[in-house]
Amino acid sequence: MTLDARSLSPATRTDQILDSFDKLQLGGTMEILEETDPRALRNEMMQLRPGRFSWDARNFGGNRWTVRLERIDENANIESFLPHVPPFSTAKASTLSDLASQTAERSYEAGETIFDEGEVWPYLGIVRTGKVIYTLLSPDGKTHTIGERLAHDTMNESGTFDGGGTTTRAEALTRATLLTIPSEAVLHACRNDAELALGFLVAASQARRRSIDTIADLAFAHVLQRVAKFLLGYARASVGMTRGLPGVENLSQAQIAAAAGTVRDMAARALLRLKNAGALELDRGRVKAIDRARLEAFAHNVQAPPV
Repeated sequence: MTLDARSLSPATRTDQILDSFDKLQLGGTMEILEETDPRALRNEMMQLRPGRFSWDARNFGGNRWTVRLERIDENANIESFLPHVPPFSTAKASTLSDLASQTAERSYEAGETIFDEGEVWPYLGIVRTGKVIYTLLSPDGKTHTIGERLAHDTMNESGTFDGGGTTTRAEALTRATLLTIPSEAVLHACRNDAELALGFLVAASQARRRSIDTIADLAFAHVLQRVAKFLLGYARASVGMTRGLPGVENLSQAQIAAAAGTVRDMAARALLRLKNAGALELDRGRVKAIDRARLEAFAHNVQAPPV
């Protein structure tokens, strides 16, 4: 089925999406049409339907996004899990079986390092459960958060295909389970399965689009707008002031600043401005609740003069 989320009321949007999803049988799929990055919906579904769905979101430009959700078995074995990872979705059954036989599974506790920036990590990683955070260390010793990896997301694609070191540091943000496939096995499979190679090419193209969006934000959007856009990922699709999605209350002002590409003082000023405008509620400097509609106005530069 296809659901046009652009026409849904914010007050009932999540409930309607969940109702449609719950009607799917195992293996059933639905496509959701969006006009903005659907990261908040993914976070919300991770809380409400953990382990029961696969996620493939694509940005086609011009405010056109599609999300493909599939109802999956949360207890699936590795071979059944791999087809739900976007780059592997159209690979041959024999390819998946061969890769599954070489895949290991490992658990990490919150705060545990998976790999360090520049390390030669000889695996393609896949997040099976939990959340992983990517960080960079600046020359002055400060840590900058640059993104998250959630269930069904791949890790260390660059190192896998070019043989170099990892581009970032990866750390478990929550307790997480990872699948690791030897890089050589992935390269061998891509040489013999064009559909798998194409899947990774599509994934790389989507990553490039995200990078360009990030660069555009840093070049053209002011701090207030960037902070608002980042926090939208933790805003529930509801009307009025509502408690933010899990994890937002743990974000420090330094982490928000790093995610928005600014310094802590500027992020603190932006948060205070958003609080005074009724877009956020703060508790000792941390985000407690969010009014999605008001925050969107700042994110889309409707009412946001520079900080």
